[in-house]
Amino acid sequence: MISTISLIGTGGAPAAADTSTQLPISSYRDMAVDGIHRQVFITDPFGGQVVVADYSGQVVKQFSGAAGAWGLALSEDSNTLYVALRDAGAIAEIDTATLQETARYDTGTGAGAYAGPTWLALAGGKVWFGYSVDTWSGDLGSLDLSGPEPVVTRAQAPRTFDGPPQIAAVPEDPSTLVAADHFSDATLVRYDVSSGRAVEQVRSHGPGPYGCASLNELALTPDARQVVLACASPYDHQAFRTADLSHDGFYTTDAYPNAVAFAPDGTLALGSDARHDDAWVYRPGYDAPLKAIDLGADRTVTGGLAWAPDHSRLFAVVTTYSSGPFTLKVLDDPAGQESTLLLDGPETAKRGQQITITGTLTPTTWLGAGTTVSLRRSTFADPAGVSLGTATVSPDGTLAFTDRPRTTGTVWYEAKYAGDGWLSPAESVALVEVFD
Repeated sequence: MISTISLIGTGGAPAAADTSTQLPISSYRDMAVDGIHRQVFITDPFGGQVVVADYSGQVVKQFSGAAGAWGLALSEDSNTLYVALRDAGAIAEIDTATLQETARYDTGTGAGAYAGPTWLALAGGKVWFGYSVDTWSGDLGSLDLSGPEPVVTRAQAPRTFDGPPQIAAVPEDPSTLVAADHFSDATLVRYDVSSGRAVEQVRSHGPGPYGCASLNELALTPDARQVVLACASPYDHQAFRTADLSHDGFYTTDAYPNAVAFAPDGTLALGSDARHDDAWVYRPGYDAPLKAIDLGADRTVTGGLAWAPDHSRLFAVVTTYSSGPFTLKVLDDPAGQESTLLLDGPETAKRGQQITITGTLTPTTWLGAGTTVSLRRSTFADPAGVSLGTATVSPDGTLAFTDRPRTTGTVWYEAKYAGDGWLSPAESVALVEVFD
């Protein structure tokens, strides 16, 4: 058996430890992450405030006077944050660099639990908002800030929703807006908003094979091809094709799904109100979870997950009891998996003789097509060595390469896997004794 040294997960900067910070809030509704200024915004509707934390979870500012602070929408350049103020019947505008409120726009909806704006999304050059019309119905409105004066348009989806709809949009497809209500059997609707009006394209009442009881959150994939729903029932997150809202499968999680969040690259985090594994991370293009995250005694709150744009951190608002206290957990490298590279081959070889060295890279589930490792041969006399090119890793994680050592003594064969943003770098060094 060849002499082997395996180095696992090497090559990257050490990740900071996860942190937990108790939040000065009495309720929670929404969270947005500003990757440019490295800060997190959290709404506290009953406390009438917006809390700002840094990337370590430490609170740096609290905006008071934000009555019924509900949904958030962050501009694509991260310079402006919009906040729905349900109990003020308005949308506030915050400069994310100065952390100052720069404007407040009256939505004309009235204020309070059965009137004011709730959820926000940016699409078609406008700020869209869901709001209540009365106790049992909701509608869509828009705020247009492109002209010299703000223009609010309400009643864009009359008699469609049983309450204020949750809404979602993505920069990749700014003409698409999806909306759904919270009530016992949600209605899911896709709109084209390119004209400035919400033009209904397709509607699904009680979507999917098991419906959607009590919608907790919805989100579009970054390419806008799917919309994912977290409903209290069924006990998995459901995916639907955005084009026609047909059912497109399940993401396996646990009881009472309550959160769904995409990073810009498609990395997906899902949360539930379960008491063991509380969050799951899915790598783009895979239908099995990359990892499950146990938050201990705490549970993810409804809508309580959000990514740093580069998926290097996952922010989770958690609580032990539904009424609080609430904690912001910053999970570092939540999408990372440790990889292992091992080499195997002959213990000795004759100079000039062709030898074959094999290897295994694990875990294999996440290896993409065309994965390679770089190869190098060195000796004590030539420690810098020479490149032997690369070896392609098969789907089962195996690899092989050949060489003809030209010198006697100990020859080092080094294989390095660079990692891919989800799997950590790894390397392995094999020693072969070469003789005449």
